[in-house]
Amino acid sequence: MTEYFNVQMFIDATKQRKKTLIIFYSIVAFYLLASVGLVIWFSTLPFASNAISTIKIIHYSLTVVIVTICAIYLGIVYKRVNRFYRLTGKMYTGIKETYTGSFLEYDESLSTKDGVDVKSLIFVEWNKYKNDFFERKVFVFYELPFPQIEVGKNVKYVTQGNVLISYEILS
Repeated sequence: MTEYFNVQMFIDATKQRKKTLIIFYSIVAFYLLASVGLVIWFSTLPFASNAISTIKIIHYSLTVVIVTICAIYLGIVYKRVNRFYRLTGKMYTGIKETYTGSFLEYDESLSTKDGVDVKSLIFVEWNKYKNDFFERKVFVFYELPFPQIEVGKNVKYVTQGNVLISYEILS
């Protein structure tokens, strides 16, 4: 069988998630250290000092900037990395199902599967319970190229949650 998903993809997603969290926690640590420094500076000033308003402006401005950066970072960067990490984790540990079908076409349209961008392979399969053929969409990652399968070929493929893990072109 030809692998489409391998364990290295999950390991890379884990490393990327860890790196993203380290960056986030570094930003938060910088903010906390700066806040502690500003509070200490504030507490050492005399009661009616002119620097008190300067310290407040610096601290309020720093808070607004850090909260904005963290909201954008967590809302865009970390969210995408975490969703990919979770999907690859499911693919690595989840229950895998094997199907056999005739390859019909590539579907380039952008879809999402658990928040991850995917495109589809469409197979025609026989349903023994309904005694009829049906089309099955099997998802592949949008950034990766499609597997090279000729139209009409019979393919045995392994999926986890309709995401392709491996495939074999039958003769």
